[in-house]
Amino acid sequence: MKHELTGEKIKKELYYVVREIGKEKIQKDITSCIQSSRQYIDLLMNKSIDRLVATDQDLDYDRVIGTLSEALLHFMLTISTLPSERKIRLSSELVIDVVIPNLRNLKINPSKSIIVQFIKEGPELEKVSKLQFIQPNRENIWVVTHKPLTVKEYKTYSIFPDSYSNIIVDIHNFLKQSGDKSLRVVYTK
Repeated sequence: MKHELTGEKIKKELYYVVREIGKEKIQKDITSCIQSSRQYIDLLMNKSIDRLVATDQDLDYDRVIGTLSEALLHFMLTISTLPSERKIRLSSELVIDVVIPNLRNLKINPSKSIIVQFIKEGPELEKVSKLQFIQPNRENIWVVTHKPLTVKEYKTYSIFPDSYSNIIVDIHNFLKQSGDKSLRVVYTK
């Protein structure tokens, strides 16, 4: 019978891998060359999955991979100093996973904001269309899933096969093109 690991256990494994590689090294590399985020996302994701599978063979992979990819995005946004807000509750059943650059900007100028939503189970996809009341630009709703979707309305990223490793570069480019003033990619030790 499949079961799921807690979000804390998944984050713990991710941060174990981060420490193993070196948080400062990752941050320095990414802030000096945002394209290196692709390799780090792949490396961190693969090593974390290997560790999680080694501890438990009977996992609910969609949920585990969804939770891991969300934790990894939070980490990558933080170390690359890209502006974001996370886990914004709009109603009892609708939570925005990530808003780039922030909710205030989304409300004032949705064309210069992105919503990133993680789909961990099939029914969650139905909730994505409800986000259009706050983000009317469908192309600015980005959906991350374990496996590819055939949804054409939104920009989609999948973990397998991988398109997810491009997400930090795409967020950086979006912010740069939208003229976001909070964009800052500076390494400080």
